[in-house]
Amino acid sequence: MRALALAALCLADAAAGQGTPAVATSAAPAQVAVTVYRNPSRARAAPIDLRYLGGFALVTETRRVRLPRGRATLRFEGVAEGIVPVSAIVDGLPGGTVEKNRDARLLSPASLVDGTLGRTVTLTRTDRATGRIRSEEATIVAGPLPGVVLRTTAGIETLRCSGLAEALRFDAVPPGLSAKPVLSVTTDTPTARDATVTLSYLTSGFDWSASYVATIAPDGRTLDLFAWLTLANANPEAFPAAQVQAVAGRLNRSGFNEVARRAGELRLTCFPLGTTTSDLREKRFEHLLERRDEADDYGEIVVTASRAMAVAAPAPPEAPPPPEDLGDLKLYRVPERVTVAPRAQKQVALLARAAVPFERRYRLPIQPGRPLTAEPTRIVLVVRNTTAGGLGLALPTGSTALYADRPGGRLLLGTGTIADRAEGETVRLESGVSRQVLIDQRVGRNEATITATNANPFAITLELPIGAAGQKIEGAGDPLPRIDGIATWTATLPPNGRAELAYRF
Repeated sequence: MRALALAALCLADAAAGQGTPAVATSAAPAQVAVTVYRNPSRARAAPIDLRYLGGFALVTETRRVRLPRGRATLRFEGVAEGIVPVSAIVDGLPGGTVEKNRDARLLSPASLVDGTLGRTVTLTRTDRATGRIRSEEATIVAGPLPGVVLRTTAGIETLRCSGLAEALRFDAVPPGLSAKPVLSVTTDTPTARDATVTLSYLTSGFDWSASYVATIAPDGRTLDLFAWLTLANANPEAFPAAQVQAVAGRLNRSGFNEVARRAGELRLTCFPLGTTTSDLREKRFEHLLERRDEADDYGEIVVTASRAMAVAAPAPPEAPPPPEDLGDLKLYRVPERVTVAPRAQKQVALLARAAVPFERRYRLPIQPGRPLTAEPTRIVLVVRNTTAGGLGLALPTGSTALYADRPGGRLLLGTGTIADRAEGETVRLESGVSRQVLIDQRVGRNEATITATNANPFAITLELPIGAAGQKIEGAGDPLPRIDGIATWTATLPPNGRAELAYRF
């Protein structure tokens, strides 16, 4: 008997040791860093659209947690909605990580209805006969899709079919719902302790772009170049006082399956369709759902359309540090901590250079075999991306805006785009179209003659790239130099002068 009792006691101890693990919660990080990788498929001139962000970010959070002894579930609340759970790395746990889970059941009007099926709620609506507001108990029997079906004292009915304003109130939040995205990990700690934990993970819903502002000095010989970094975050989570970095260049990236958010918007539909009330104008669901508890959290569960873009345009701050090499990529650091707002865009300084010398040129790409008659040229400002040329740093893809300082104020001269430019390459800034410098081309069999005319009262420098990179283009006289792999005719035209080039292709 003593042996049986001892065996039973051992089994009871073993069962107790296999009970539900303790839960430790980290509500928010103490520090956070966000490194943003841009969408390589977005065109240079295409604006960022918060609804379709193809970039991503590496988020690194530092958190202070209290770990109990033994096996426990550690919940990281407030991670980005677009987190890729398999990418998460947790450092600093004494017992290591046993498993990881992403809790996608977020608190929302739809999930409130889904989690309250078969339970009693309070239905508030306007009485048709008296016009007074009255409340009654109701039971949710179906929903949230395609509509919410209730059992009331009058029988079975569907929310929104009365034609009058209606609202549901919930006594409590159903179990298993979270107001914030949660990543949970299971760990086994030898002794209870406080620990500083670093959580790093990839998340979708980010992108960035560069916007260059160049201002020509009054002397017309140099310009000041400043660039803004536009940072976009489509996640509903904010990253306050974050250390922000941006990575330029194309890295190897394989596709991954994003975790679907199970907290969709509630779309109330009168059922059955085709009734006399099915075409009533719907009100937004935030007027139809209430909670008796935690009324201040109401805004947390109502997530509607994207917030309006909030981009400040203050005077350019001090020049940020130059980019750093990250293999063949470039890393740009924002010198000050920045709050990355949810569903918004923000601009921060990317780079700045003053008194950069430039050359004014008239440029037109030429297609061999295509006749031209009085074709206008484009005015471009050519800058050498070298230290001696006033730059000497990697310039990421972005849009450009060129201004000129004049006694009467600043004038816009042109807008355009630039591709990624490494140190040592040539940068061209668009400055409008000129009908003073015109190009004609007469075409024969595998040969052509270009005639350029300058109607300006001053000399100009002409730059005509001919054909495509690698295409065989032979000038009738001296060989044509290649710029960016393209045979290019460069000539100086005197005031009211002209020049000709014969070439074979």
